Amino acid sequence: MKEKIYIRDFLSLLVFYKKPMAIIMVISILCLVQLSFILPKTYRSEFELNIYSKYFKNALIQDVIPGMNSIAEMTQTTDSMVKETLNDELIDQIGAEFNIYGKSMSPEQLSKAREQLRDRFELFSTGGQSYRVSFSHGDPIVTFEVTKKVLDAVRATFINTRIETIENAKKTIQKKLESANVTKQITDDSISANALASKNPDVLRSEIFKINSDLAALRMQFNVHHPRIVKLEQRKATIENWLKDVVGSPSTAKDIADKEDKEYTDAPLLMTGDREISQTITAKLYTKFNDINVALDIERKSLPGYIGVIEAPQIPNSPLFPKKRLFASLGFMLGLIFCFGYVFYQEIMQYTPVERARMMAKDLKGEYFGSMPHIEEAGLMTNKEIVWEEKKMLEDKSPSARIALQKIENT
Repeated sequence: MKEKIYIRDFLSLLVFYKKPMAIIMVISILCLVQLSFILPKTYRSEFELNIYSKYFKNALIQDVIPGMNSIAEMTQTTDSMVKETLNDELIDQIGAEFNIYGKSMSPEQLSKAREQLRDRFELFSTGGQSYRVSFSHGDPIVTFEVTKKVLDAVRATFINTRIETIENAKKTIQKKLESANVTKQITDDSISANALASKNPDVLRSEIFKINSDLAALRMQFNVHHPRIVKLEQRKATIENWLKDVVGSPSTAKDIADKEDKEYTDAPLLMTGDREISQTITAKLYTKFNDINVALDIERKSLPGYIGVIEAPQIPNSPLFPKKRLFASLGFMLGLIFCFGYVFYQEIMQYTPVERARMMAKDLKGEYFGSMPHIEEAGLMTNKEIVWEEKKMLEDKSPSARIALQKIENT
């Protein structure tokens, strides 16, 4: 038969060992709480930004700088810009400024210290255009100052990147307008001689492009010895020499274009096209240039408002690790384990069944008379069988029979 376990017996066992269990629990909790005071502390400070959608698109420059309409694209752009801010240069600057790096480190040690410092940062998107950055360190003041510095760096990156993008677009359109103005001057016969006489490098380059275009058209109709082609070749060589004397650049139009990053490759289109088309293109460029100037003035004043600070850095009051409540809970769990081990040892490992029975009898203020022998159900006998066995033992005069008969009488 299987033995049953009663809750009443379990509770009585807990009551019996209540004093040692209470001592074990108190010691375990106090030790873990004391450990939380001894271990090195880690503090964390964080901030959260919200990049408004109007930062990624501007109606005045959307034809030049396409905006972003997808939330996923905005989130990915924000993530990449924040990670770009935390480059090696900023990490090393933080490590040196706040004495996180050691002195006189080798390149290998510097690389290892940089990676360890970078691991203290946590960067993640909190949904939409919101982004959170946190930093952990053993000193709460250093933690706050580093987080504040990173916030300023991230805001500066977003603002400067946007302004720089618009300024690059402005410079590009301005160069196109300058090219168009030079073209207009060269195609005007009344002032072309004066323009070339000034030996302006832009004027000379545009004239070379015009000559190359005319040569390409004439070579399709005449051979290379035609007087008009020879005259244009001589004019081209003269202008290339002038240009070489002025800026020391290569004489060929191809080398000029390569060296100047092909800034004037659109000049022949404006020069050889219809005058009305050229004027239309120039008018559109002026319109775009004016829009970008207006947008640039607006962005410089409005960009700080496009980046909202949801949560600013704060000086941490309590450590991230170790936490006293967490260690107290851990001490309670360890205390339960130790109590179970103590009771198990006292009940199972230390005393035999007879000793435990005597202790229980003593606790109940009784006497222990021994234990009844265990009899299997198959071995149970009826009264007749018992009498027959006793009679047989009385007739048997052997010592073993007398001993067995004596045991029966004692029981």
